[in-house]
Parts: sequence; structure tokens; C-alpha cells
Amino acid sequence: MNDDAIIRLSEQATLGSVLLHPAALDETQRWLRAGDFADTWHAQVFTTMLERRAADEAIDPQRMADALVERLGTRRANLPRLADLLHVTPPHPHAVTYARMVLDGGLRREIAGTGVLLRAAAVRCASDRMSRPIYATCNVVDAAMDCAEARWAKATGQPHDEVVVPLALRAVMRNTEARMGADKYLSGHPGRDAGSERRNLVALIGALIAQPDHIPGVAAWLAPNRVPDPGWRAVYGTLLELAELGQHVDIVTVAWATRAHAHHEQCVPGLSELRAAVDDGWSRQLDPAIQAVAGDQVRHLADAGAAQLVAGAANPGVLVTDLVDTGHLLTAALRRTAAAMPIQPAYTPAAAPELRTQKIESVSR
Repeated sequence: MNDDAIIRLSEQATLGSVLLHPAALDETQRWLRAGDFADTWHAQVFTTMLERRAADEAIDPQRMADALVERLGTRRANLPRLADLLHVTPPHPHAVTYARMVLDGGLRREIAGTGVLLRAAAVRCASDRMSRPIYATCNVVDAAMDCAEARWAKATGQPHDEVVVPLALRAVMRNTEARMGADKYLSGHPGRDAGSERRNLVALIGALIAQPDHIPGVAAWLAPNRVPDPGWRAVYGTLLELAELGQHVDIVTVAWATRAHAHHEQCVPGLSELRAAVDDGWSRQLDPAIQAVAGDQVRHLADAGAAQLVAGAANPGVLVTDLVDTGHLLTAALRRTAAAMPIQPAYTPAAAPELRTQKIESVSR
């Protein structure tokens, strides 16, 4: 069976049931929104129903037809579709049950759509080496997840605390223009470069061997399984193990401890490659190296997490509550990784002209 056809049928049955039994709107309007309808015409019909109920006006096929013509015009009102709503509705309809189906589809689309916001924020985070974009977007996504969970709890009769969303976040949560802008922003930036990400990781590992005091701070957000290269993953894991055991860390101890993995990992880097990374690490500033890898990791997490949300939303076997939990886990991981970068960059190109002017003025004096 086609998913789109089933969703369309559930939306038609919901609206047809309300046309036949308007009292059902008292329950469904507590948690169902017009934006939950995939079909924009269905959304217009539901909005008209809500407006008539708020004005204490009757909801029946004839009056709804007149209201739709007044609202949309004769062509867009498409009144034959109104008759279809009644035609497909079962003889003994249960509007609340059908409305839950509509809500399920709407929440899945809403949750899946947050992925593009996270991906766009991750790109800016990595390019500007600052954490502010990902923090702000994670706040928006968390608010959307909380609202989705609360609405689903109301629809299914489950207990749930009331969710109060700050006014600053409400406009962005369901703003389709913001998501379209994020998608356009993504298309204007290059994709991830596996070669560059590998070089950044190698440079960071070499710098950590040369400057081991910074190992605990990096280990807090970069787990060994996040290193895609199996050989350097073994080196990094060995590095963390030595630090956790309180043992001395330098190129000799790391090379000695890593050799045990050589029998299991065929791609363990050679001593010359390890030495080159450590020699480079002696003169490397550690903060830029950390920020480069953190930016790469934020992009990786956002891409993988967004794909997981889309795949989960498309799978009817995955519950809405499970999708909400996945979203919160994703934002927590993004915040933890982005914490390795400053809130905003220490140097911004916009400040450069003013900075140069001050220098020129000071020299002229």
C-alpha cells in the first residue's frame, strides 16, 4: 500500500467525520493543527472548521462549502473535493482515531524537517569555528521535540507536563521558510571533505601526543569510535588509555602500546608517519586543531543524525516518542562536541577594516 495514499485517506476521513459529527472537533482541536495535514487543501478545510467553531457557527457541508468559496474563491475551493470527504468516510466514523493518524504523519514530517536546520547550523559552526549557531539551533529543535511529545501525549491520553516554549523560538519551530533557507544555505556550501577531516584528526592526535595535558578535555567530546580511520583510531584509543591509567604519554610509549594492535589492525600508521604527526604537533597551536576537528565532528553528527531522523520518520514501526528521544540525543551530542569551540570567533572579518584603521591612525600619530 502507498503511504501517501493512506495518509490522504486518513486526512479525508478526519475531515469527513467532523462534517458529519462536528462535536468531534472539541477533542481533536486540543492537539491537532492545520499544519499536520500533508494536503494544503485539507489544511484550509480544517482551518475553516476551527474558525467557524470559534465563532460558534455551524459546521455542515453546505455552510462549509459557502465558507470555503468565500475563503479561497470558487476555483481553489474545489467543492467536489468536499463531497469526496463524505464519500470516503466510513459509515460509523471515529474522528479522534483518524485525527491521531493525521497527527502521527504531521509530527513525523515536523521532526524529520528539523534535520536540515541542524545540518545548516553545523556548516556555519564548522566554517566560522564557533558554537553559537549550533547551540541556538539545538534550542529550537529541542523545543520542537518537546512540543511534539506533548501533543502526542494529549492525543493518546498519556500524562505529560505542559510545555512552555519561549516566544523567540515559536516563530522558528514551524517556519517552513526557515527550513527552505537552511536547505538553500546547504546547497551553497561544499560538502564534507574526507581527506581534510582525516588530516585534521591526524594533526590533533599528533598534537595531543606532544602536549598530553590537553587529552582529558578532548576525550570529553571525542570518543575513539568517532575516528573513522581504523589505524589512527587505534592510536587515539591507546593515547586515551595511557592517559586514563596515569601513565607517561609521549611518542615512545604510544608507539610501544599501539604495536599490540598491529596484529589486529592492518592499517596502523607506521612509525615514520606517527613521528611526522608528533613533530608537527610540537609547533602546532592546539586550540585551532581542536576547533577544526570539533567542526568536522559537528558536521558529521548533524548529517548522520538528520539522516537517522528522516529514516525513522519514514518507518511506521518507529514510534513518535522514539523519534523525539533520538532528536534529544542528537542535540545533546552536538552541544557536547560544539563546546570545544568558542561561543563566537575571536576574530571576525567584519571587524577587520576598523582594526586596520585604528592601527593606521596610531602609526600616523
